[in-house]
Amino acid sequence: MIVNYRELQKNLRAPMSLLTDLTGQEGFFHDETIYRGTPSAVLIAETKDDLITAVRFCHRHKIPITTRGAGTGLSGGCVPSEGALVVSTVKLNSLIIDPKRKIAFCGPGVITKTLQDEAARYGLTYPPDPASYEESTLGGNVAENAGGLRCKRFGVTKDYVLGLEAITADGTLLKTGLYNDNRGFLLGDLLVASEGTLAVITEIAVRLIPLPGRGATLLVTFDAPEKAAQTVADIISEGIIPGVLEYIDGDAAACAVAYEKTEGIDEKAAAILLMETSDIDKERQTSQIRRFCEKNGCLYLQIESDPERVDSLWRVRRNISNATKAIAKAKISEDVAVPISQFPHLVAFVSEMNRQSPLRINSYGHAGDGNLHVNILSLGTDPEETAQIDKLVDLLLKKALQLGGTISGEHGIGLAKREYLKYEFDPATLEAMCSVKSIFDPNDILNPKKMFPVKN
Repeated sequence: MIVNYRELQKNLRAPMSLLTDLTGQEGFFHDETIYRGTPSAVLIAETKDDLITAVRFCHRHKIPITTRGAGTGLSGGCVPSEGALVVSTVKLNSLIIDPKRKIAFCGPGVITKTLQDEAARYGLTYPPDPASYEESTLGGNVAENAGGLRCKRFGVTKDYVLGLEAITADGTLLKTGLYNDNRGFLLGDLLVASEGTLAVITEIAVRLIPLPGRGATLLVTFDAPEKAAQTVADIISEGIIPGVLEYIDGDAAACAVAYEKTEGIDEKAAAILLMETSDIDKERQTSQIRRFCEKNGCLYLQIESDPERVDSLWRVRRNISNATKAIAKAKISEDVAVPISQFPHLVAFVSEMNRQSPLRINSYGHAGDGNLHVNILSLGTDPEETAQIDKLVDLLLKKALQLGGTISGEHGIGLAKREYLKYEFDPATLEAMCSVKSIFDPNDILNPKKMFPVKN
């Protein structure tokens, strides 16, 4: 697609923010997946008005638009359609905190950790904390309904969004929730997790909560992944809700330990649970958790009290994705979630899949929520290897559905899983979602060919 962007450039308040020479701008062509696309231009938006101008231009000329934040996504959601205008919102990073009302008003480019750090100055916090929280933006989190390490206790992004401002496909500014005095339909609920297919988000109002205290950090190792997974199921089934409950298999832990150069973690353990108890009645919760760990034959249980040691352990968990990416030419990262009673079966299935496959597979995830991230590490581009990866992904996603779960815990659908949506939703439900898309975006210019199966 050849597009003349001179008209758009003339009408922008910051004309230099539009890049039409994309030499050296390949970072805008992909996210953290193997998918790639070639845009026709990139707009690094500096004002809401310029964003509206760009959307209206694209509406008139029927140019696809792909919105992106930090590009940390793991489903291909912000990979541009061929010839699309990529709209980067990273510079729309205004942040206003109203401590009395416990609300933050955020531009879509606000980094998750920046919001958390600013909120902490007022004794408040924004709980959703994906592992990429030092890089990921609020706009991307809303687009994917991101979860994070604390999601079991505190919930995910949608539980904190109070209102959104967004631009529809024809360039109209839409206000929802708090921005519309909470009147009318809850349209904002449709925009959360819509992956940029319904509107371009320009501002987000989120709920803050009082900053909780820190619980005790527990490091527990096992000689079998299934034992660790059963411990998770036992803890949650008993009604115990730790602040954080993370599962890491032995290979993922070894990758992260080497990457972080952290000592004191048994690299030979088959699986690790890394937990932080609730700050409320943490002694009792620690005792309950210890009981289930010992019942399932844990090898080692350490309650960490040194703050530096605690921080180093959580860095190991948060950097698993970077660590695994560093050792492979390509990393296929899937995330599925199942009911907690089925979590041991899912972990056992992935362990068996790893044993039978010549490819390196490891896993970790927000175990308290039944969410497992499964990495398939590729060392080349051999067609046979690619076919093998496709087969493994197919087996994993269908197993998650068979166990009563979902094909995506928090990474979204994007390009990676769009053809599997028809297995998770019945035809009527899928058609209803497609109808919503066509109402919001009749010309299909907003992140086209994402989420929904491609029709022949």
